Amino acid sequence: MEKNTRILVVDDQKDLRYQLAKLLENADKKSETVSLVKQMRERLLGSKEEVPNKKSSSGKDDVTYVVDTAGQGQDALEMVKKANEDEKPYALMFLDMRMPPGWDGLETATEIRKADSNIEIVIMTAYADHDQAQIAEQVGMPEKMLYIKKPFQAEEIFQLALSLTSKWTIEQQTKQRKFWLENLLRGMSKIKSSGSAEKVYDTVLASFASFTQASSGFIIEYDDKASPKFVRKSVLDMKEANADSFIKDNETLLLECRTTQNFKGKYILPLKKDDFISVVVVENVQTSTDPEWYKLLSLLVMTASEVLNNLTFSGASSGARDTSSKLKNEIKRDIDGIRDAAIKLKVLAEDSADTKKLTEEIIKKADGVVKRLEAK
Repeated sequence: MEKNTRILVVDDQKDLRYQLAKLLENADKKSETVSLVKQMRERLLGSKEEVPNKKSSSGKDDVTYVVDTAGQGQDALEMVKKANEDEKPYALMFLDMRMPPGWDGLETATEIRKADSNIEIVIMTAYADHDQAQIAEQVGMPEKMLYIKKPFQAEEIFQLALSLTSKWTIEQQTKQRKFWLENLLRGMSKIKSSGSAEKVYDTVLASFASFTQASSGFIIEYDDKASPKFVRKSVLDMKEANADSFIKDNETLLLECRTTQNFKGKYILPLKKDDFISVVVVENVQTSTDPEWYKLLSLLVMTASEVLNNLTFSGASSGARDTSSKLKNEIKRDIDGIRDAAIKLKVLAEDSADTKKLTEEIIKKADGVVKRLEAK
């Protein structure tokens, strides 16, 4: 997950929110921020003072922040809601406590916390308007709220911005990884307990579609005796004709594919083990740049490959056993026929000692073969 550096500054005084925004936007340009801090302190204190130009002890911050501003709490709430709808949420909000004539900082924080439980809030105030315990109780989630007293130093702003945007990103990354892991475990469990051959292919396809958040797809298995060589096993939310067309046009690619890859808007996942070859193809996949996502996907690939390979192997063994049993019954039936014929021949050739001896030997050997077949 890329670091979220979106920040919202809420202050009723236009010049102060503008200067704070510029300060954050130029966080890696210390020489340009000193004058901004000086102007802000002069504006707040009502007098001019010298602000030493000292270099940050934390070193140069190479983070580029995206900063928006709002003059009133109601406007800030709408901006937070819109950002969430656009899937571009703010990681951090610097919020002034006194903002007449609209909501104050306490009411603004309370309403915004209802709309966004993840945003980090820094309350800025020069007055003891509200007790911190009271604010924490009303707004909730005190672990995602800090306080800074005006006038503040540039380094305070830099450090808060750096640490709190990082905190937001790490928390969201942790939640995302937990979701992936739970999704993976559900998929693996369903695949392993699928049971029948017909059901396991549906389950494997559904598990990959769920993990990758794909909209549709299909799963195929290689059969060198078939034409075409890939046999479609299951389809999810797409026309079978479209799947068959893709298989026909890309048979070589599907056979030679060794790792997951994007191809013509489709995500190809080869499932291979020993001589077994199957391929899952899904569309509109939601991939991630997080290496953890690919590690978990690899575990799902390994599990599906193992289960499908074992299913195919056990199916082949079962087929062999069925063939062997059928052959044994056929041999037994033929031997019984030979024995019956020998008995009839013995009756018909009662006067011939040699014929009698030969038929008795045939009957004896036939009985021996039948006993051995029955023993197996």
